[in-house]
Amino acid sequence: MLSGACTMSGRDSTHSVLRATGVHLSWMSGFWPHIHGWPRRAFTLIELLVVIAIIGLLMALLLPAIQRVREAMNRMRCGSNLHQIGIALMNYHNDFGRLPPGYLYAYSPQGNALGHGWAAHLLPYVEQDALHRQIQWEAPIWDASNVAARTQHLRIYLCPSDGRSANQFVQMGSEQYAMACYVASFGPGDMDDNPDDDRGVFFRNSKIRIEDVHDGTSNTLFVGERINGPFLTQHSHGVHVYYETTWIGAVRDITDPEDDHAHMVLFQTGHLPNAPDSDDRDVVAPHPQGAQFLFGDGSVHFLRQTISLSVYQALSTRAGGEAINLSNVLQ
Repeated sequence: MLSGACTMSGRDSTHSVLRATGVHLSWMSGFWPHIHGWPRRAFTLIELLVVIAIIGLLMALLLPAIQRVREAMNRMRCGSNLHQIGIALMNYHNDFGRLPPGYLYAYSPQGNALGHGWAAHLLPYVEQDALHRQIQWEAPIWDASNVAARTQHLRIYLCPSDGRSANQFVQMGSEQYAMACYVASFGPGDMDDNPDDDRGVFFRNSKIRIEDVHDGTSNTLFVGERINGPFLTQHSHGVHVYYETTWIGAVRDITDPEDDHAHMVLFQTGHLPNAPDSDDRDVVAPHPQGAQFLFGDGSVHFLRQTISLSVYQALSTRAGGEAINLSNVLQ
């Protein structure tokens, strides 16, 4: 109390001295209450609502820009994954004189007795040598001995824009297979009707060499993208209504042993990228307007979903001899 009294007394005496000298103090009328903690006028409800509305408007304007930046970064990381896969494919080719098979096949009454896919063969070349040794290569991928390997998610095989595949599984009866986001190019044929169709680079038990890519590696698709989950629109491909993509291989259909399920590791160019009527054999990326592809020369390009179907299918053949003008196609 003494301190407050002294303060107020000092202020009054200062006022008296200044008034005696003729100094006008009206400019200080709003100053003293603020520096001495005197009560100030509160915000009205209308002012508060205006501030909230302005903040909401700014967020509405900024959110799309933030989402575009995030998607651009994810697409860049996805492209980096594809670049690394391209390097791994070339290193594999250098060691074995050929590219890895689309997937391995051996007959058994229960279905494909192997199934190991191209991405599983690349494991030593993507810093996953220990996992490669863990796989039982003489047993089917659906065998119990391969449970530990096939349920591991690998960042190199996951697109950052895909929010589903990083921690979920493709379910085959009671069996689980870690989801992935990249599929190798089977070509323009139908992998269900003829899994040995060799017009593309990867197919059942394929052993393609770079020298066999007569159309030129810069004109030939090697790897594309596919999400997991329900089809983009409500329809079915046979009994299938979901995209099913894994890295370990093609898993035989439990109810139809003759079905290799090649689509789990390969794609065909039956529909354009991200087509509404696409099915589990097509390229469907989590990116708007198109998908990213690894070409045989190691380059990665974004193909828009408006690309001509004939050009898209020509890019998926390795020795079709098609004349393609890529100047308005590649990004």
